[in-house]
Amino acid sequence: MQNAKNLYILSGTDAFTRGELDNVALTENGVCLEQSAGRYVLYGCYTSQPVNLPAFDRLVMSWNAETPPGTVVEAQARVRVGEEWSGWLSFGKWSPYIQRASVTGDENQPVFMWHNVLHIAKGRGAQVQLRIYLYTDDERFTPRVWLLAASVRPVEGESEPPALYSRELHLPAYSQKLRDPTLRDGMSTPVTLASLLNRWGQDVLPEELAQAMLDHGDADMGTRNFSFAAALAGCYGFRAYLAYLEPERLWQCVKQGDSVGVFMRYASSEEQAAADGRPYLPGAFADVEAQMMALRGFSVGAEGSFALVNDSLAPTDAEAERSYPLDAFWKAYQGLALVITGRQKGRGAGCPHRRPARLRALEQVGCYMFQDENGQDLPLPAEFSGTLACAVAGGAVHATTAHKTFRFLKPTAQGGVQLPPELFSGKGRITVYAIDPDGCALVGDVHLNG
Repeated sequence: MQNAKNLYILSGTDAFTRGELDNVALTENGVCLEQSAGRYVLYGCYTSQPVNLPAFDRLVMSWNAETPPGTVVEAQARVRVGEEWSGWLSFGKWSPYIQRASVTGDENQPVFMWHNVLHIAKGRGAQVQLRIYLYTDDERFTPRVWLLAASVRPVEGESEPPALYSRELHLPAYSQKLRDPTLRDGMSTPVTLASLLNRWGQDVLPEELAQAMLDHGDADMGTRNFSFAAALAGCYGFRAYLAYLEPERLWQCVKQGDSVGVFMRYASSEEQAAADGRPYLPGAFADVEAQMMALRGFSVGAEGSFALVNDSLAPTDAEAERSYPLDAFWKAYQGLALVITGRQKGRGAGCPHRRPARLRALEQVGCYMFQDENGQDLPLPAEFSGTLACAVAGGAVHATTAHKTFRFLKPTAQGGVQLPPELFSGKGRITVYAIDPDGCALVGDVHLNG
């Protein structure tokens, strides 16, 4: 189905019947690998029909799929420029349980990939065709694809700001300045995604999302791969897609209660704006080349019109809720948004998860070793590349787990964890998280006696 002139979404069994199925079969509201003698085949491909779209120069792609460990999907697109079709371009193999990597292309080609966006350097696109490969290395399991989408940036037509009225959504706000120091500088996307998902009760940490969507193929992207962000939301059972949205369409998303993250570029001072041409955003915390913000809504009143956002560059969670002048916001908004329309019933079983663990005290004071439920030690790998953190449960009540005050730790040489000694002077409970590069976490408690 086509939800807007520049947005094409395949979702639901009926929509997938119109494409080409190669070693894949229709399943409830999507596609999966075919079975032979009770075993899934190792790979297959779904290909859409060609779709007409307004003349465009950029294309983003998104997908929602269940990818249990051992399974992978890879979304691809090709575009027709003039009378010629481009080759198929990959948006990277996806699963939380692999070392994910986007694909960077050759800028000298007429059509190429750059920062997980398909660019048309010469001419204009007129049609698009999508396909997605499904792989498994275990015949007992299959990935399942629920949604496949593409959105293009039109090159013609001017959009007018919509006639707004006040509408505010209640989204938890987080500051990336308080998150894992090894990730925090480029963490606006997972922080925003945590806000969008936790609004519906997911209660996930930004670090869990950051580890599960980290792009290992593009150091500049890090955790800013928006296609991976939409895919990860899909893993948790949410319907999510990327779209180039003009102001009127963005307003409609907020009006109907969708969670939306917006892609921004701006300067925090008039001097910097004059120096490099970036739009000036009054009251912003820093100069930004690429940032995602959670859009909470709009406010229209006697004092003016404002966009309500959660700005992850705030120094604290409380200061992250911001109101920016609407005219300046529209100039800073780069036209690209992540839209999440809600949780889908019966999905999300294969998402990264938390595993309860014990913590065994070691000889050195304040040092502990994770154990499984049977008392077997679970030492952290020598080159642990995930996030190790702890939070003290005291008297304060927090709206979400991510609002707690976290300390970020290093593993010991033996694969255990050493907690800060100052935490042991009080009473309560210290919860320790060891988050793997796939977003899964061991979670255990240490009880304090004061």
